[in-house]
Amino acid sequence: MRIARIKSIMLLKRLEISGFKSFAKAVSLEFPTRITAIVGPNGSGKSNIADAIRWVLGEQSFKHLRGKKGEDLIFGGGGDASRSVSRLSKASASLIFNNLPDPARPAGGQQAGKNKAFPVEFDEVAMSRRVYRDGINDYVLNDSQVRLKDIIELLSKVGLGASQHHIIAQGDSDRILYASPKERKSMVEEALGLKIFELKKTEAERKLAATEENVRQVESLRREIAPHLKYLALQTEKMKNASELRKNLDALEKEYVGRELKTLAHEEAEVESRKRPLEERAGILEKEIRESEEGLGKEGEAEKFFAETNKLDEALSSLARRRRELEREAGRMEATSTARAIGDGVSKEKIKAVLMEVVSDLEAASRSGTMEAVRNTIFAATQKIYSFLESLNGVGGRSTPRGNTSQLKEVILGLEKEEEEISAKKLELQKNYEIRAIKLQKEGAFLRGRMEELAKIKDNLRDVYASEEKTGVLKKELEFDFGGILQNARPFGELLSGSARADLKKKIERLRIRLEEAGGVNEEVLKEYDETKKRDEFLDKELKDLQETTKSLKEIFEELEMRVERDFDAGLAKINKLFGEFFREIFGGGKAEIKMSKPQKIEKDEDESWREEIEEEPGLDINVDIPRKRIKSLNMLSGGERALTSIALLFAMSTANPPPFLVLDETDAALDEANSAKYAAMLRELGKKTQLIVITHNRETMKAADVLYGVTMGGDGISKLLSIKFEEAEVVLAKRR
Repeated sequence: MRIARIKSIMLLKRLEISGFKSFAKAVSLEFPTRITAIVGPNGSGKSNIADAIRWVLGEQSFKHLRGKKGEDLIFGGGGDASRSVSRLSKASASLIFNNLPDPARPAGGQQAGKNKAFPVEFDEVAMSRRVYRDGINDYVLNDSQVRLKDIIELLSKVGLGASQHHIIAQGDSDRILYASPKERKSMVEEALGLKIFELKKTEAERKLAATEENVRQVESLRREIAPHLKYLALQTEKMKNASELRKNLDALEKEYVGRELKTLAHEEAEVESRKRPLEERAGILEKEIRESEEGLGKEGEAEKFFAETNKLDEALSSLARRRRELEREAGRMEATSTARAIGDGVSKEKIKAVLMEVVSDLEAASRSGTMEAVRNTIFAATQKIYSFLESLNGVGGRSTPRGNTSQLKEVILGLEKEEEEISAKKLELQKNYEIRAIKLQKEGAFLRGRMEELAKIKDNLRDVYASEEKTGVLKKELEFDFGGILQNARPFGELLSGSARADLKKKIERLRIRLEEAGGVNEEVLKEYDETKKRDEFLDKELKDLQETTKSLKEIFEELEMRVERDFDAGLAKINKLFGEFFREIFGGGKAEIKMSKPQKIEKDEDESWREEIEEEPGLDINVDIPRKRIKSLNMLSGGERALTSIALLFAMSTANPPPFLVLDETDAALDEANSAKYAAMLRELGKKTQLIVITHNRETMKAADVLYGVTMGGDGISKLLSIKFEEAEVVLAKRR
């Protein structure tokens, strides 16, 4: 038996057809050898086998499938009236590929024997396609329904591209000759197995465009939120400053309140320790004076004197309290008016400091013991107040309104005048009483001494009462200014001196002003800032990722472009060399070459008034030189010469980068006997590199085959398949000779 078994495993194992065109019944064609020939008379349906292969591999053009619609691919019934066969509802075809590890196949860095043609786990890959009369197509891969895209991508892994250059139909063998330079270039790229890289380039380009659009969108979003984020950041910074100020203010207020409470408690205890012995001594002296007067027989006069002096003392105390209240009220009104006139020019602390200085002067005067010193001090204090108020008239460029403040000052002056009159009356009463006492004998001297001591004690008591009143005023001010803190406050820290108290209150007032300027803390703004910032950070990260992806895609695109260009140049050189050799073998000499064409500028109409010149993409030109003929152009070739030229180029392309299998559908129909022999010899050489399925009438071509399938058709219009051994074929061929 002449069958030459292959050394490596054939990729295409068999074809199964059912209901496809003239094959109404299921048939199966095995392809165990390098070259399989399919023969049969015209009209038997043998070319439908090539159509079935083309169809399973994803062909979408009905022109190439020799039909007009999907229903044309389904067996439509046939036969005479007695043997009528009904039409079928669907057609199906399957290609079964061997996917066992092939030691002869390059391992590509993997362990020898582990490499598979298709990147799937199956040892056998079955691709099927079904069509129904409603035009619906199904694609099936190993019993799982898939998409056409999945089929095409899987086929591209083994070099079976979408243009199906590996299936050459009758009358289609010279299409590469009639194709445009650009189309020829695409055919050669696919024959060289570069289409997968072109697809990857296209995919990379698409992803790059989408990524760049995403980059623009993300950049636009960041630009859109940037001003708002900046505003929120400023607001947040202010709020953080306000929060820090509030924290510092709370701490300072707590320190001040604690120390003030301790200081006031200390001052209250000190006043109480001074007041009690003085009041006790005053009571003793009053009792001794009454007893002494009783001894002198002046009891009624003494009681009258004490009653009058006590009454005058009470009047003086009442007037002093009233005057101090009015002075404080006038001070508040003056401070309020001044604050309205000068805005932020003078702080509350400065006003309080001046008033506290005046209070200190008045307290010192109350301890002097003489009315003249008191009057002088009051006058000096009044001048200080007026001087301070007048100094404020220039602040802010406006005068301090007088209004009710002037009226209060007039009332205060009236009270001061009443105090002076009562003090003078008391002094006169004392002098008259002392004059009468001087007239007394020894008892009068004793009485006078006691009365002088009592007067000094009462002066000291007035000082104590004034300090007590001052402490009470400070407590009320503390409650007014720090009522919220006092609820949970406790005395602590060092005692406050007058200057320390003023300094702390000044710091507190400044912090309050700064806090008011900074504004409050809005939790919603802080939340919005955090969310906006997180979004911006996310967009920034996404932008960096996209930019990195863009960079990676550009590198991939450039790498693919370089690889396609490099492999194309190398493959074209190899094809060109083989094309020349096959051409010379067929024509017994001559020259043929395929080479890149030069880009040409063409005019493109945009409208009637304007034309644009664009550069056409380079393609491939074919030049031939047949021996003993002056033929340089493809257009000058005869039909037979054109067929031979196209066969030489197709064989060159297939030899340079052999496809997994090649289907040749009556490409030898136009050859004479001599060229048929050359064609058969070329088939044998090509069969060493790739699996061939040849549909032919040519006896020389049949001789080159290892297995023959015969296709016949009876009166029922159904194609039938016969398997013929090579020995039987030789007998048949001999008889036909």
